[in-house]
Amino acid sequence: MRWLPVILSLLWFAVFQSAEAKSWQTLKGCQLVAASSNDGDSFRVSQDGQEFVVRIYYADTPEVDGRFKDRIEAQAAYFGLTTDQAIQVGKMAREYTQQRLKNGFTVDTRWQGVYGGDRVTRKYGKVSVKGRDLAELLVSNGLARIHGMGIGGQTNEEVARLRELEAKAKIQKRGAWGIR
Repeated sequence: MRWLPVILSLLWFAVFQSAEAKSWQTLKGCQLVAASSNDGDSFRVSQDGQEFVVRIYYADTPEVDGRFKDRIEAQAAYFGLTTDQAIQVGKMAREYTQQRLKNGFTVDTRWQGVYGGDRVTRKYGKVSVKGRDLAELLVSNGLARIHGMGIGGQTNEEVARLRELEAKAKIQKRGAWGIR
């Protein structure tokens, strides 16, 4: 039994490394699938007859309800809001995402799994709508915090871009930054 933690660690490492080693796949013509679990940063997708749930890289929108108390408290603290206000922003983000994705979008993914105890298997992806990155759109509109899984050497550049967009959103009091 004392080997069980070592074996589990090695298994986790092997799975994580294999996910990291996958090359990028571009999925064009994706469609949003209506689902009660959809929110601003994680949603059900249909592409070529297949369905899966995508979780966007780099951005985290507030929850749409109070089920995940720790998450919503952290999200509220990031924006300097109450949890009720953060939930309001989460609902705004969900609506914004649904409107942006309703006419189709592209997902670039390496099929990396999202870890976090969710019952539904989610995969990280970069979502583009008419050539615009969804994470950047959400952050620039004050609907998401900068957060999440990094991608190899792209992380620093993308986070710097998101920080610029967030600074502008704060100055312009967009989304969560305008609630007081």
